[in-house]
Amino acid sequence: MLPHESHHPSHFRTVLESTRTSFAIVEYQPGKAVFFQGDPCRTVMHIESGCVELSVTAPGGEEAICGVLDAGAFLGEEALGGRALRPHTAVAMTTTQVVVVAKEKMLQLVRSQEAIADRLIAHVLARRARLEADLGDQLLHSCEQRLARTLLLLAGCDESHPCTCHLPHVSQGEIAKMVGTTRSRVNVFMGKFKKLGFIEADGGELQVTPSLLHVVDDGMQGVSNGTSTVPLGH
Repeated sequence: MLPHESHHPSHFRTVLESTRTSFAIVEYQPGKAVFFQGDPCRTVMHIESGCVELSVTAPGGEEAICGVLDAGAFLGEEALGGRALRPHTAVAMTTTQVVVVAKEKMLQLVRSQEAIADRLIAHVLARRARLEADLGDQLLHSCEQRLARTLLLLAGCDESHPCTCHLPHVSQGEIAKMVGTTRSRVNVFMGKFKKLGFIEADGGELQVTPSLLHVVDDGMQGVSNGTSTVPLGH
């Protein structure tokens, strides 16, 4: 287990500075690509602030969202496994700042810094668990349940985090891509959630209640107490 402070996004930069490892800081505005699918795998990145969407595009042009990463997560770590090309496209969802390290430098860090190695392993395991959960969600759950889970994930809410985090400003079109449905259906279901009290509008923001956890598990059942403030998508 890493010390608590080592989980803070800025800790990674501190390690780089203490080990005199060269790095760069790059900021991306919303909608700007960090890298594209098929680009060479030459660097590993660490997200210091912001949120990044990962997507894959099939040869026929079909696109699918395969993950969302926020502050503290690694990006492009597949380079460490010998992969030559990026397997997906990464796009900033909000203003995002990343620390960029050359692949060779990152490999040296992983071998010499136990804290970095442990943190990278934890990140990879969490990514795998999330991908498995996403696959099960797509195969087994209704569109309403998938939307509820997407809102909770974007807000950083789960059973151990009962809706205390904020959702970034994400359009309903982007949410629709993540859910695997259309924007019009997202709009309909969001209206239904509001009517049932699962989400509440307040001054241009959405108050997401923990009752959405019950929607994910059991469908449209039950309302819990408590709220989490999330900005309203557009």
